[in-house]
Amino acid sequence: MERRIFSIAAIAALCLGGCAGRVGTPGGAVDPLQARGEQPGWRLTATPGRVVFASDDGRLLVDETNEAGTVPKDGRLQGKRIIIDSRVQACALGGSAYTQTVRVTVDGQAWDGCGGAQSRGLSLGAGKWNVLSVSGRSTPLDRPFEASFERGRLSLQLGCNRLTAPYALAGQLLSVGAVAATRMTCPDMSFETAGLQALALPFEVEPIGTDQLVLRNALGTFNLARARS
Repeated sequence: MERRIFSIAAIAALCLGGCAGRVGTPGGAVDPLQARGEQPGWRLTATPGRVVFASDDGRLLVDETNEAGTVPKDGRLQGKRIIIDSRVQACALGGSAYTQTVRVTVDGQAWDGCGGAQSRGLSLGAGKWNVLSVSGRSTPLDRPFEASFERGRLSLQLGCNRLTAPYALAGQLLSVGAVAATRMTCPDMSFETAGLQALALPFEVEPIGTDQLVLRNALGTFNLARARS
């Protein structure tokens, strides 16, 4: 079966709002900043190439080039529409402890929350996971929707082609590298398209008990449940 490597440009073309660049890959020199807030809910991902802010209600999504090429850990990042002020200071949110307090100002409106690494570690573990939904859409039962994390590689099938990529997990932040895929054409490619779009940014990994995971960023969400043998 023929395989292909998705280039940076190809992945970017799938993103909302015309993505400006590829996310930093595992092992890169600069760690991305993942932050979130509540009441109202919002999420931010800042990489050396891009800054993406999204409100949880879906009413606001801003995706812009990070012209400074830096990610703030203790300081300010000034963008065209997005300003990030971050401090190395303990921050609590939703029962979790984070290493940074973060204020994001979007078009003059301030949003306060937490970011950086979380205090507790996480292990994805070997074995298969069933993909229950992709960006809020429940997956059908007549096609394979599954994921696995083994030996530093992610394998993902979203109803059609098998996608594989290296990944790195730092605390609760999952970064995915260049994606390779088989080249089948299926009647419904919408789940795969949405999945590729989401893979362009690091994910915040939220465990639910021991058998479910939520992978979430500003461009998409995967809900996973551990497959039973």
